[in-house]
Amino acid sequence: MRFGARVFKTGVTVVLTLFIAEMLGLGPSLIAAIAAVFALQPNVHRSVMNTWDQFQGNTLGAIAAIVMVLLFGHNMIVIGLTVILVLAVLLFFNLQSVSTLAVVTMIAIMDAPTVIESSTTTDFLEAAGVRFALVMIGVLSSLVVNLLFIPPKYETKMYHNCFNITSDIFKWIRLELNAVSEFQIVKKDIESLRTRVVTLETMYLWYREEKNYFRRNNFADARRKILFRHLIASTRRTFELLRKLNRYENDYNHLDEDFKYRIRHEMDRLMVYHEQIFMKITEKIRPDAPCGIYDNDVQFENSMMDDFVMLYQQAKTPEEKMQYENILEVISSIHEYSNSLDRLDRLTTSFFRFHGDKNKINIQDETLDI
Repeated sequence: MRFGARVFKTGVTVVLTLFIAEMLGLGPSLIAAIAAVFALQPNVHRSVMNTWDQFQGNTLGAIAAIVMVLLFGHNMIVIGLTVILVLAVLLFFNLQSVSTLAVVTMIAIMDAPTVIESSTTTDFLEAAGVRFALVMIGVLSSLVVNLLFIPPKYETKMYHNCFNITSDIFKWIRLELNAVSEFQIVKKDIESLRTRVVTLETMYLWYREEKNYFRRNNFADARRKILFRHLIASTRRTFELLRKLNRYENDYNHLDEDFKYRIRHEMDRLMVYHEQIFMKITEKIRPDAPCGIYDNDVQFENSMMDDFVMLYQQAKTPEEKMQYENILEVISSIHEYSNSLDRLDRLTTSFFRFHGDKNKINIQDETLDI
């Protein structure tokens, strides 16, 4: 069972909301608690932006509920028609993201006449105002908790997720290159890796939206976001390379042994290069350490692409040519992966060599995938 900061913040938000409602003597406080749960967002920026949208949506829902009750009374048919009306209006004003809580507000207000027997219009309006206030208390409580309580540590999460996912991909790549893996098993694990990579990219979108509302260091924040964008892009490139290797596993296994050795050597070099960049980001090695610090002394007369062209020209049958055309996709992925690492290495070196007083990444030690 995973117990993260957001789970804890949800409980704190509900407690805070119920406490405020009790202090103000407003009820039923359950409405405020439900609103707090719906309004809680994954990051501070979304909470700030969402609060204004929630206010607009809840106001529209409240107004629609009051008007419909005063005009047509209180029954199930009217409530259903009002839900349709509110959703249509929210869609028109591009506020569909807050439609759930707006409908909850509307239903809570339209249910107000059942609280007070033989209630007058004034009593109903007073009850509607109280319930609208309860909803907004829940929304504002979620904003306060997200703003001040346990801010999300996106940099630590993204780094460790990148490292763990990339390490798992490396294991499968080495098995694929040595022809000791099972196609179906790798394919199944690739789907799991795809989900983890997409989750990582979603986490970066939340991180990119974050703004520092208490101190002005926009340029330093922008530099960190660019660095993590390329770090995650390199993870995506690694995943795409594994997917191509798995797809064309049979073609790779029938390649010339010397060329297979050439591909394995290039991939070993790139994977070591990638691991070195991870160590640069955690400042375990110097930022200006050369990329070939762990490379061996093996030299080749021709480039990998030149060897490929020569082998392709020597192919005699259409089947052999098709085999090399498929391998060209693998070589293309290797080339894109190499370029991605070069960009990431340049960014990492520049990040830690210049503006050292501002370019700090607080990555805490973690041993488990998040």
